[in-house]
Amino acid sequence: MKIFFNTFFILFLVSAGNVISAEKDISQGEIYLENFLDKTKTLEANFQQTLRTHDGEILQETEGQFYLSRPGRFRWNYVSPYEQIIVSDGVRIWIYDVELKQVTVQKQSSGLPSTPMALLDSSLKLHESFAIAPLDERDGVYRLKMVSKSKESDFGEIIIGLDAHGLRFMQLHDQFEQVTDIIFSDLKSNTPLAAEIFEFIPPEGVDVFGG
Repeated sequence: MKIFFNTFFILFLVSAGNVISAEKDISQGEIYLENFLDKTKTLEANFQQTLRTHDGEILQETEGQFYLSRPGRFRWNYVSPYEQIIVSDGVRIWIYDVELKQVTVQKQSSGLPSTPMALLDSSLKLHESFAIAPLDERDGVYRLKMVSKSKESDFGEIIIGLDAHGLRFMQLHDQFEQVTDIIFSDLKSNTPLAAEIFEFIPPEGVDVFGG
């Protein structure tokens, strides 16, 4: 079964030749991050995701739709090449592999703090979990590097890109020296989302693991 937190992705949008001053980077990049954390209540977007080795070999490409209702509720609908649904209702995270007819469920509190999904929580909790530093900017998109303060984190570092519209991409470097890139498109912020999007009832006949 495909594991969500180990298969995030970002297509690198910025180049080393376009680095701006640290003063501007800190003020604007972190302002965008704080605005996203403080002002974004709901978000929906399409996404493309790529898993690759550290030297660039592509291992997997996927795409689908993403929904967010802060704090703590989200849904990823993977539609290609394999159908998979990942839902957080704010209490549990459900991972449903449609082809295998398997559902894995875990408490959200055990899987969230040292992962990129900490972005769904408050600014205070994010800064408690990660050391955050600015990198560079291109075309109005600012990159920030997040390094987990937990020695048990699956990720060596996480890079996020934000602009005036919010979160644009993420890049994860995991303990297996693999890189996962995810890029968001067609973003819609703070529009009403049906409560049913963040609810999950295992279909009849599937195997359920965890609880």
